[in-house]
Amino acid sequence: MPFIASGDCRLNVLVEGPPDGVPVILSHHIGGDIACFDAQMPALAGRRVVRFDTRGQGASEAPEGDYSVALLGSDVLAIMDALGIARADFIGVSQGGMTGMWLAAHHPERIGRLVLANTTPFIPNKQMWDDLAARARAEGMADIARTTIESWLSEGFRAGRKDAVERLVAAMAGMPVAGYAGNASALRDVDLRDALPSISAPTLVIGGAEDGPRGAALPLITQSVRNGRSVVLPNAAHLSNVENPQAFNAAMIEHLGDGLAADQAPQ
Repeated sequence: MPFIASGDCRLNVLVEGPPDGVPVILSHHIGGDIACFDAQMPALAGRRVVRFDTRGQGASEAPEGDYSVALLGSDVLAIMDALGIARADFIGVSQGGMTGMWLAAHHPERIGRLVLANTTPFIPNKQMWDDLAARARAEGMADIARTTIESWLSEGFRAGRKDAVERLVAAMAGMPVAGYAGNASALRDVDLRDALPSISAPTLVIGGAEDGPRGAALPLITQSVRNGRSVVLPNAAHLSNVENPQAFNAAMIEHLGDGLAADQAPQ
């Protein structure tokens, strides 16, 4: 796995598939890592798939200080530039979807088709993120990881896939506290509502039928972007790509199309 520098941070990046395949970039939830998209890889065979650990997470470095969605988007641009990718399709889950929205709004020439899963352009409860960051500094990540991940998963998945639940918990628990606090500040401050109407990339918005109030932004995003449609997946809450990969992959591939999306998507 190469490390690619973006400003003060080295990012852990994994590139798979043929060099001449259509590029697609995968961006995970807070507390996730490259492995969160393992179940999507068979469906993306034949494409040039770029997975990376968001700064502060996985094997990427975790600089001190506040992060922002613009900073996370700039990290993606640094990866694309280092790999010689002018334009790519983009799949983002939760926090990764915020990064995708920012990229599609501010750098539309770099994004072909867009998949936004279980995400939102704005989180009204800002104090929550400051409280969680303070708790992480005081207590570490173990309890936050357990309660967060379990609250994001459907009851059926928690009961039937305990091994997968533990892997997700372990990934978040392994985050450096500085990385969690930095990413928490990005979630605290994000507000992409005014940017949505400028997004022209063909956009698929995916929700989970069991995601509860967290799924409230699905119609807002779908109706605000210029070329949006949505699907709600059964047997999934907030991490739909992990909980119901078969349905997620089917919707993803239908949207990405025949492999020409990155070059032919309208501006």
